[in-house]
Amino acid sequence: MPVTALALVLVAGLLHASWNLILKRSSERVLVAAWAMLLGAVVFIPTLVPAWPPPAEVWPFVGASAVVYVAYYGCLARAYGDGDFSLVYPIARGTAPAMLALWAVLFLGERPSPGGVLGIATILCGLVVLGGAPLWSRVAGIRTPAGHRWRQLRPHARGAGSAFLVAFFISVYSTLDGAAVRQWDPMPYLVLVFGLSGLAFVAMLATRGGKRVFRVLRTHFRPIAMIAVMTLVAYALVLRAFQIAPISYAGAAREVGIVFGALAGWLLLGERFGRIRTVGAMLVFAGIGLLALAG
Repeated sequence: MPVTALALVLVAGLLHASWNLILKRSSERVLVAAWAMLLGAVVFIPTLVPAWPPPAEVWPFVGASAVVYVAYYGCLARAYGDGDFSLVYPIARGTAPAMLALWAVLFLGERPSPGGVLGIATILCGLVVLGGAPLWSRVAGIRTPAGHRWRQLRPHARGAGSAFLVAFFISVYSTLDGAAVRQWDPMPYLVLVFGLSGLAFVAMLATRGGKRVFRVLRTHFRPIAMIAVMTLVAYALVLRAFQIAPISYAGAAREVGIVFGALAGWLLLGERFGRIRTVGAMLVFAGIGLLALAG
């Protein structure tokens, strides 16, 4: 994997963990996410002007990805309502690379080298360790009969279930976008996708309560603006990496954001890190090193 692509996904991972933390701490997650998509497209419209018009073959990817994005953001906001940041974020981001690698092989014709497969597998192992740490620590800490234990764990299981669905949406839109940017520039492509999905998302929410939707834009403008800029910049970096490296490699390496997310949960939200997460983080970085050597 080229060093340039690796640097791009590392920066993107830090930005991604940052905006997810801001979203987690918001009291209006769904509306904040919807407005962030739309505002991000508006902020970066100047990048669309010199690239216009887009190639005709890009439009199907734009439409399909916009639909998946609406589902992704809605499910992500729901997942953060169901579970802790340190549980939802690692599971959602951690299981996506396995699905993405599968789609890249089946639909994009990629053939990872043995070293690349080993790197992806090592990252996945680290992500499983990171994502499973919060849940297993709760299981070990509950000293009640089995039935009572399940009732106490049920909310965390619900959060994990939502996170797995988020991972599926991540793998689908990443595959679509990775194919699209092989034919057009990342930022103008994202402006179209985020503009369409943001408009659809905001309009859908406005039909349920228009006054609340616009009130949130006024009262939460600062986090909306921060998420908007960080989201587009982070993903534009990832899509640029998709242009110069195998999508299965870059898609796995970008999940270093999970390590940053777990650290943020520990340092800023008072969530535990511990030995298990330390081992998981080391595995993730070892896997990224293997991808860097895979070529």
